[in-house]
Amino acid sequence: MAAKTPRPASRKALRWEKHKERTRRQLAVSARELFAERGYDATSTADIAAAAGVTERTLFRYFPNKITLVLDEIITQLPEMFQLIRERPADEAPYQAVREGIIEFGMRRRDLLFRLFMGGPTAPELPLGERQRTLIGIEDALTEVLRQRYALPAEDQITPAVWARASIGALRTALAVTARNPPADGAPGTPIADTVRACFAALEDQHRASL
Repeated sequence: MAAKTPRPASRKALRWEKHKERTRRQLAVSARELFAERGYDATSTADIAAAAGVTERTLFRYFPNKITLVLDEIITQLPEMFQLIRERPADEAPYQAVREGIIEFGMRRRDLLFRLFMGGPTAPELPLGERQRTLIGIEDALTEVLRQRYALPAEDQITPAVWARASIGALRTALAVTARNPPADGAPGTPIADTVRACFAALEDQHRASL
């Protein structure tokens, strides 16, 4: 049977949805470029709206404040990290797969990891509530990634959730240690990948000790 031709009203609604998505994407791109050029604090929502070719009022329909623009940038990149974890060799254990996927992602997007988990002097400090909600969302998403990767039954609500939350805890510890111990100017420092591996090694040692 031939597909039905969309009614005029449906076509109009589809065009409107595409327009909204383009506007949201352009606002996110403008924010990212201005933050990189001027810094977060020196960039206003009016600046972002103007760069995107819309009014500030329109910006607030999509993003209620600047912090949500930062979170949007981070969250849109996370599927890349999850995909890297999914694609790890099939014989890798859960913590190993997560660790190596995070390290590969971090090599590409280290600034995003710091911004989300730690904040920092050169990045906007995310409100605690926003950060916690975002972290919970990441843990829940990682739980499903691990459930699918290891073909765990849907009724197992514990195993993949423990793997995910423990992994995020190890990552946060690695970033905290790195933030507290930055290398002096010109001095060699420990690569963050080594710190991530050390934190996951401690996690795995604790797991083996409990068996």
